[in-house]
Amino acid sequence: MLREILHLVRHSPATLLLRRRLSQAELYDTLMLRSDEAGFADERRRLVAAISGNVVELGCGTGLMFPYYANTVKLLAIDLDQEFLARAHERARSAVARIEVRHASADAIPVADHSQDAVVVSLLLCSVENIEKVLGEARRVLKPGGKLALIEHVRSDGAIAGPLMDVLDPVWLYLNRQGCHMNRRPLDLPTRCGFVVEEVVPFQVFSAGLPAFPMRRMLATVRPA
Repeated sequence: MLREILHLVRHSPATLLLRRRLSQAELYDTLMLRSDEAGFADERRRLVAAISGNVVELGCGTGLMFPYYANTVKLLAIDLDQEFLARAHERARSAVARIEVRHASADAIPVADHSQDAVVVSLLLCSVENIEKVLGEARRVLKPGGKLALIEHVRSDGAIAGPLMDVLDPVWLYLNRQGCHMNRRPLDLPTRCGFVVEEVVPFQVFSAGLPAFPMRRMLATVRPA
């Protein structure tokens, strides 16, 4: 366990930021592309494989999900970080989906009620201030039967690992510098926010620079009125 903690500190976002003088967007891409090479790209692909029509991606970051959307998707991708959005604009140009990148918040999605076929959320709920508000917005914009496609890391259910994540969360929050908590349980909330969970797939990705948090890929639909 000590070895894992030292590895985490050595390869943490804060350490890489200082060592290489990377911008936040460069740092994000460096770490996430490592994870993609280690298998996370396959989970991205599975997440959106069956998605088509009008889609909103919340917290799109630098646009790393864009290559996995089919040409049947008309995507609105939103984020609050202008540096990340600049990279997302570049990636949108080479995607096969039709993509509009916009500066907007996940808790105030700039589309009409019941207008979207799917909402995609990837590694966002670990850092938002109010998860239920974000999920409530997702439900508002989805059509009846619309899909919520979600990937997130979660708190471990282990008797030792779970409490340890609680203890280490303030340290991880300081190291990542992006408001990411390691010990949230966001997948407990969709059913309380009007969704029916259809599938939850557990997985882990082992990549230098990021701890191997327990991960979940979820597909849910809007609960009938």
